[in-house]
Amino acid sequence: MNNKILLTAILLVVCGAILFLWPSDEKKIRGKFASLAEYSSTEQAEPVLETMKKAAQAAKLCTEPCLIHVESLKIDREFSQKELNERFLMMKKRLPDTEFKFHDIVVDIAGDDRAEVTTTLRIVGTIVDEQITDAYEIDITAEKRDGDWLFSSFTVVEFMKK
Repeated sequence: MNNKILLTAILLVVCGAILFLWPSDEKKIRGKFASLAEYSSTEQAEPVLETMKKAAQAAKLCTEPCLIHVESLKIDREFSQKELNERFLMMKKRLPDTEFKFHDIVVDIAGDDRAEVTTTLRIVGTIVDEQITDAYEIDITAEKRDGDWLFSSFTVVEFMKK
């Protein structure tokens, strides 16, 4: 009888530990932001193959297609992963020594397969020997596809609109 109680207690502890340590959807989404920041950032002497690999990985974090809306740049359309990959490559070439960081990430899971996220993107880097620091508030929609969270839309919140 004691063996059955001990076995049941061990099973309960193991199940509880699995449930406790299993990452929540919010943690998974936050992890995608850490990956996006890593893939978008560029080191000064980054090898070309590494740059291409990171751009492809960044594009894979997005759905096919992905809506991008930046009013100040008059961008409001869907991009394929190939187009996103090309944009990431262009950005990394223009910003050769730049670090991207996401701050104040607020995740609102609207259902089993959709989340609305608001975050601040901070870009720090050097362009032509000039130090730059920019910050943008971004509204992002993430969708769960085949068990994986992917970004499906990005909207830069214009300062004067808020």
